[in-house]
Amino acid sequence: MPKAPAKHCAISIALAAELIWAVGAVTSGQTRALALTNATIIDASSALPRPSMTVVVRDGHIESVGNRKDVRIPAGAQVVDLSGKFLIPGLWDMHVHLTDAKASAIPALVANGVTGVRDMGSLLPQLDDWRARINSGALIGPHIIRAGPILNGRAFGPTHLAVADAGEARAAVRTLAKIGVDFIKIHATLTRDEFLAIAEEAKQAGLPFVGHIPGGVTPAEVSGAGPASIEHTESLFVGTPYVQMSRDEMFAAMADLFRRFARNGTRYTPTLVMYKASADWRGFAPHAQTKYVARSAQEVMLKSAEQYKNLPDVVTGRMRVLGELVRLVGMMREQGVKVMAGTDLSDGRIFPGYSIHEELALLVDAGFTPGEAIAAATRVPAEFMKMDDVGLIAPLKRPDMVVLTANPLADIHNTMKIDSVVLNGRLLKRTQLDALLAESARLATLN
Repeated sequence: MPKAPAKHCAISIALAAELIWAVGAVTSGQTRALALTNATIIDASSALPRPSMTVVVRDGHIESVGNRKDVRIPAGAQVVDLSGKFLIPGLWDMHVHLTDAKASAIPALVANGVTGVRDMGSLLPQLDDWRARINSGALIGPHIIRAGPILNGRAFGPTHLAVADAGEARAAVRTLAKIGVDFIKIHATLTRDEFLAIAEEAKQAGLPFVGHIPGGVTPAEVSGAGPASIEHTESLFVGTPYVQMSRDEMFAAMADLFRRFARNGTRYTPTLVMYKASADWRGFAPHAQTKYVARSAQEVMLKSAEQYKNLPDVVTGRMRVLGELVRLVGMMREQGVKVMAGTDLSDGRIFPGYSIHEELALLVDAGFTPGEAIAAATRVPAEFMKMDDVGLIAPLKRPDMVVLTANPLADIHNTMKIDSVVLNGRLLKRTQLDALLAESARLATLN
């Protein structure tokens, strides 16, 4: 076998060294404090950026936040000057399927500032192995909350658990509760009786339930049954009367529906980026971020898209529908619905880590301010998950943050201009983030 050029070997060795350093930084038991100085903080605790701020991290939490003259930096702390840089909370992707996306997605998520994910249906043994390794410090990855198998009327793959009637639906919820899932995920082919049984049983088990709108139940009825969140904007049209309405009638009815969602406290995860990616089938054209998509996930996408490859009218129609879905998400905002950012990371249509930034941009297209879009990936998920230690940059919060080189309030696309990431209180510099991306690209070729 011919040898690789010396320069290539040197780069590979350097990246490997950075990756080893990054793992050590996140997993070590060191208690050295971290002080981020002269940062402009942007989070949902204030409508305006807070310039010239110092953040001190120690003993696994944010110890203090304030002007430099008001904050004591501990002796021996690692001090990082962030003059001219912007600090936001770590991002959450609130709709992923990690075992479909494969292991290559995990380092790419962190490298793009995603410090937490809500897994909406995966193979539980594999997912829990990753979660345990992340929690123990053996693997660099985002914090994970998860559903495990998806409850559905039919099984569309190994991550689905089919239930045949209401009795089986109740038994499935009880079993998942005993296993210790964080919430129950439902899908679209449940019958009305099965859906209502799951809703009641989940409430008795003290578990939130989330997911699609089943075909036999109206969106208003779903919201009335108390789901924590509904997923996918296009789910509004599955088996519902809206498809029979004129455009004006539909938007008027949707406004009333969204007011009901707001009253009921029903959150929504639009996953606009997945619909966009399904419309333009980006996998057919070379893309720099495709290298972070697992080979198997890319194959799933290409197989699904093949039937549309030579049907330009379908693509044109989907892009037109995307515009309507974006408008609907803007209406959700106007009517007070709490919206969360999620990508539906699973197959090759979604680029791990990168696509959450696309989703934020789509929320801005829908009428969200950049600050509101950032809140949809930070504070709103924290409130939804009842996690009082994430979502803001404040004392006693978990030290997960993203350092940006440009102001995201001026342009939401600046959330992608990442200088470094703080994960569990450890600073991952740009060289370490690049090493994580190199590891993601390597893993993507293997599965």
